[in-house]
Amino acid sequence: MEARSVAEGKERRDSARWRLFALVPVVLLVAVVSLFSARGGSVLELVGESPPPADEVDVRRVEFSPGEIRIRVTNPQREDLTIATVTVDDAIVPYTLDGSATLGRLGSTTIVVPYDWVEEEPIAVGVTTSTGIQTTEEIAAAVETPGPSVDGFLGYAVIGALVGIVPVALGLLWLPSLRGARPEWLAAFMALTGGLLTFLAVEALAEALELQAALPGALGGTGLVVLGVAASYLALAFLAGRLGGGGGTRGRTLGGFGLATLVAIGIGVHNLGEGLAVGTSFALGELTLGTFLVVGFMIHNVTEGLGIAAPLAEGRRATLGRLAALALVAGAPTIAGAWLGGYVTSDVLAVLFFAVAAGAALQVVVEVGRYVSRRAPGGLGSGYVVGGFLAGLAVMYATGLLV
Repeated sequence: MEARSVAEGKERRDSARWRLFALVPVVLLVAVVSLFSARGGSVLELVGESPPPADEVDVRRVEFSPGEIRIRVTNPQREDLTIATVTVDDAIVPYTLDGSATLGRLGSTTIVVPYDWVEEEPIAVGVTTSTGIQTTEEIAAAVETPGPSVDGFLGYAVIGALVGIVPVALGLLWLPSLRGARPEWLAAFMALTGGLLTFLAVEALAEALELQAALPGALGGTGLVVLGVAASYLALAFLAGRLGGGGGTRGRTLGGFGLATLVAIGIGVHNLGEGLAVGTSFALGELTLGTFLVVGFMIHNVTEGLGIAAPLAEGRRATLGRLAALALVAGAPTIAGAWLGGYVTSDVLAVLFFAVAAGAALQVVVEVGRYVSRRAPGGLGSGYVVGGFLAGLAVMYATGLLV
């Protein structure tokens, strides 16, 4: 008994010592970073000098209301920037600020300009800093920016439902046909699901990287993308383990309904970004672009319903309630995205949403691949599987041309 207590005491001491040593690299890193921050200037002088920053502000959004223009600006520079003058069509105009004229790093303010702008006429606004550097934003056609209202709220909800829920539900109508397909063709349709999701993942990742390039460098846009992809991938992997029944038992694949649920979640996260794009286009007055996106996404998203239906074809018959739930999981996030795009201005959220969508879609592709490899005749090397996967990519590419 005494020997056991001695052993437990030694184990506790070893555990405490291990935790203490684990902090050593962190403490040393803090010390080195602090030293470099304080004395690093002399080291950097050895390799040359950087040119001074451009002293340009970042114009985030321009909104129009009767007799007034509101310009939302951010300081993307490390040094403070001071707003000196504002111009409209190259003419200096009076303005007021909702905060200080001097913006710290990543600081933002709204410039309010009393101005009788003309509906649907092109207009250019410029913001000049105290150093004399001007940032100009050109608007092709001035249109009143819609504010929050009950009608607008319902309108965005209807648009989100048309873009997300309706086409996914229509795609689920392929389920009876899939149930009558031979095993080889069912494997092809499962592989087609993998192709659809692979295309969505790459598309979302490309969109996230494109949007992060426009973010101020201090926000670390690339890191934000990596964080979003990793977080969503791991979250979906955990959920896949739960749906598989047993908290991620090694080598266990999902059943038909579990995989369909995971596919619906992955598509739903992606559709959140689509709703964001549609809502933003309408909020900025780009009505023609918004209408074009609605029609394009409706055609594009019908194939997503097919991707959800394919895993259900092998299992027991799904009830209408379950099918409706899957359609809502995949399509309803489009409504939330349309609301956010219409009423919230945040490029950071847009980057994060598309990064999360990419990670979620990639994880679902992995689960679809496991499902196909174990249940399809001939496995992943089957001609039906390869053809189905390539067909999924081709279908998404062809319908994507409409967006």
